[in-house]
Amino acid sequence: MEHESGSDMQARHDEFVALFVRHEAAIHSFVLTLLPDLALAEDVVQQASMTMWRRFDQYESGTSFRNWAFQVAKFTAMNQITKLRRDRHVFSEQLLSMLAQQASDRSDHLDAQRRALAFCIERLGGEDRRTLTGCYQQSRTIKQFAQSVGQTPNAVYKRLNRIRAALLRCIERRLGLESI
Repeated sequence: MEHESGSDMQARHDEFVALFVRHEAAIHSFVLTLLPDLALAEDVVQQASMTMWRRFDQYESGTSFRNWAFQVAKFTAMNQITKLRRDRHVFSEQLLSMLAQQASDRSDHLDAQRRALAFCIERLGGEDRRTLTGCYQQSRTIKQFAQSVGQTPNAVYKRLNRIRAALLRCIERRLGLESI
């Protein structure tokens, strides 16, 4: 990156920040599956993010940033575990690799579920979408939402249950189509 112009470096920096912010929660969850301690996991995520930035010139744009970041985080966690070997509660490298693979697979599945959920919410009718938004995105209780729309809380709960069931069916169908 030392031969890049100022605008190229800024564009590369912006690309890194955008990718890191988009995948930060997944990276953090991934590291938590490898390390038993929240504070230690946060330290590892911090160290890994600095390593990712220092080595961002090794990342190929257009490839999976998350997979690349998981590898950096995995090696950072393994280095941290090596330092803690004296503790009898440290996982073996083989177990750590297995946990890392499972976490990566689970993350892929969660991403697919999030995409399917977003797709299914978009397909909801306007009233159902307003109900979801009113109950989940506006920091109100269901009782407050029910009062604001002139319904009983019980009616809103029943409607939410029907919406949730419809979303679940839609997500399952959508995930079934993605696996074909």
